[in-house]
Amino acid sequence: TRPVREFSGHHGQINDMTFSPDGRWLISAAMDCSVRTWDLPSGCLIDCFLLDSAPLNVTMSPTGDFLATSHVDHLGIYLWSNISLYSVVSLRPLPPDYVPSIVMLPGTCQTQGMEDLEEKTEPSDEMIEYESPEQLSEQLVTLSLLPESRWKNLLNLDVIKKKNKPKEPPKVPQSAPFFIPTVPGLVPRFAVPEPSSDPQQSKVVNLGILAQKSNFYLKLEEGLLNNQYEAALNLLKELGPSGIETELRNLSPDDGGSVEVMRSFLSMIGMMLDRKRDFELAQAYLALFLKLHLRTLPSEPALLEELVKLSSQVEKDWTHLQSLFNQSMCVLNYIKSAFL
Repeated sequence: TRPVREFSGHHGQINDMTFSPDGRWLISAAMDCSVRTWDLPSGCLIDCFLLDSAPLNVTMSPTGDFLATSHVDHLGIYLWSNISLYSVVSLRPLPPDYVPSIVMLPGTCQTQGMEDLEEKTEPSDEMIEYESPEQLSEQLVTLSLLPESRWKNLLNLDVIKKKNKPKEPPKVPQSAPFFIPTVPGLVPRFAVPEPSSDPQQSKVVNLGILAQKSNFYLKLEEGLLNNQYEAALNLLKELGPSGIETELRNLSPDDGGSVEVMRSFLSMIGMMLDRKRDFELAQAYLALFLKLHLRTLPSEPALLEELVKLSSQVEKDWTHLQSLFNQSMCVLNYIKSAFL
């Protein structure tokens, strides 16, 4: 046998040591009143604290939630909770000149001095949770944070609707509904429908109400003027698959849209590809747009011109993405061969 790790730092006799359940940490206790935690893969000291009484025994719970210790001149067993399970803790190696702080033994209640100490303690810069930016670099292809259910099945909505179509039409209930509408008030009363005062009221649907433009449509029209499509993209991200299909279908002139708004939508896709953000959304939205308007696009020269630009841009982005994949695979294979 030969030693593979050597840990130095204790200035007294080592009384006991224990491993964490996952085998990553080694916790040691010594007569110098210190308890030290070592990271086995790196061989570095990641935690250390001093006690007012030397620890004699240490052991960790099978789940890694608690550390139990016993001490000189103390008859009890003291439990320490693993703070890394419920808060952000820095596990960076401690410097060689690190001076550990003195910690009081845990008890059933805290003293006033400990409460004041906790109030005065300020969070360290190392323990502040890191917030990742929306895009690490403009040269990297960035995906969105939307779940796959929002965009992955956009091309298969017709199949899904066909499978979910009820086999029989809904039947009229034979009796009154279970929940009868009531009038709000202290005395419960049923809401009786008021009879119509105009017996010759027209039953023709007002098509002007149905022909109102959606917010997404209005934002695309604004994009034609200011070339800003961020608001339209945010509205589209909030919709589900059926809502996205409805919005894109209504862009056609046959459904109340216009060729200019369709060109504005293609410009929005081009903006997404230029920024290299929301890459999978751009591909899914463009594929659904081409599927819905396949017959309209060849007859409009303005739309064909935009599609030619998008085609070269999409091909360029996929080539760039493939080169990034190849580079990552080469680095990964090199690291695997280096370890072997």
